[in-house]
Amino acid sequence: MKRGIALVKVAVIADVHGNYTALQAVLADAKKQQVDEYLVLGDITNRGPAPRECVAALQAVKPLAWVIGNHEQVYQSLLNHSFINFQNNDKAIMAVVTSAFDRQQLGSQTFRWLAERPLCQTIKIGGVKLQVFHATPQSCRGHLTVPTAPQANFDALLANSTAQIALYGHTHQKLLRQTTDGRYIINPGSVGQSVSSQANLAAAQAAYAILTFENKQLKDCNFKNLDYDPAAETSLAEKRQLPFQRLYTFLLATGTFTFTSANVHKENQAHDYPQLAEQLIEKDLW
Repeated sequence: MKRGIALVKVAVIADVHGNYTALQAVLADAKKQQVDEYLVLGDITNRGPAPRECVAALQAVKPLAWVIGNHEQVYQSLLNHSFINFQNNDKAIMAVVTSAFDRQQLGSQTFRWLAERPLCQTIKIGGVKLQVFHATPQSCRGHLTVPTAPQANFDALLANSTAQIALYGHTHQKLLRQTTDGRYIINPGSVGQSVSSQANLAAAQAAYAILTFENKQLKDCNFKNLDYDPAAETSLAEKRQLPFQRLYTFLLATGTFTFTSANVHKENQAHDYPQLAEQLIEKDLW
């Protein structure tokens, strides 16, 4: 069927986390679906083995918007020398170690470019106004927008905006709901680290969404789940000696969130990551 002039298809991509195998599946599908535009919702890097390839692939499709995620915000803190008092915080130690891996893979210019992405962007597509952010318009962190959060939390996302649609990532879980005044809140899920509390429901699935706009309306929201080869991703993680590799590969294989404080603590102690993090901060190689 011939597409109308006013019809626009938009791929919404979030939380790739350095998983290039999954991202390749998403970009191939988006091309097959004849997507016109791309939006990037942050956390494209960190915890996966191929941050450089992921950033380059997304830059190549020239996204209309690209906001910072909480993991890229760590880069910002490291560059600003404001990442302090981390020594007794297992997740913070992990953030230093994984960011150092990313810095080595990305190079200084791309590392800094990611750290400079905006927190929130407002754009128009097909006559519809959208607000794009990672977790909330004010912060790319926190748990205010998990799928089971109170309605008031979602109303707050657009309380100070005239946008008709809010797009966010961060939770790694797909969501479509409305504010009390009828505006849409959409989360496409995670490309690189889909998770679910239900056993194997999200295992080795690359999630993203395609929004279709026509005549100043949102005509369709298509949540996509794509298969990809977790063995290939695991092989790359091994080849590049990815930190916290065991947690990463188990998450891909099962769809179970593995980066809990308890699990991270065990990995930190097993690999002397606290000492490594101290050394990395002292060297200031960012």
